[in-house]
Amino acid sequence: MVSDPSDVDAAIIAVLRNDPELRALMPGGVYFDVAPPGRTQYVVVSMEFHEDTYTFDGSFETTLYLVKAVERITAAGGDGNTKRAAARIQELLQDQPLTITGYVHSSTSRTGRARDTEPDEVDHDARWQHRGGRYQVFVTPVAAAIAALVLEQAPSMTTA
Repeated sequence: MVSDPSDVDAAIIAVLRNDPELRALMPGGVYFDVAPPGRTQYVVVSMEFHEDTYTFDGSFETTLYLVKAVERITAAGGDGNTKRAAARIQELLQDQPLTITGYVHSSTSRTGRARDTEPDEVDHDARWQHRGGRYQVFVTPVAAAIAALVLEQAPSMTTA
């Protein structure tokens, strides 16, 4: 069975999409890379880095994601929901198990936070707030995990 790294992406998206609290804070949805036009409160997940590492007894993959809540705020809108949404994203991903087709999940941890504000290109009284973090995910393809287990359990081959 060949593992597909896009299944790791899908697992992250599923955890975020299926959380009612995050959905209430960011009702525009959860998307990979780009939200559809017209959304004003949403979460975006983007892959920043991916590395395959091969060792004598198997392999593992490391992926770094930028996961952020994005919200359009008017001058009278205050701080909106991005701060609470970023905290919820942290609760959902930090050190939480992921079920990923074709993989054994090792860990997910935030490596840093993300925060940015940019002006709206059309309405100069509005701004877009971005809050979230960078999350590093370590996984092992199932085939590599099985191979490592077989090697670990194989009897030692020594000669007398």
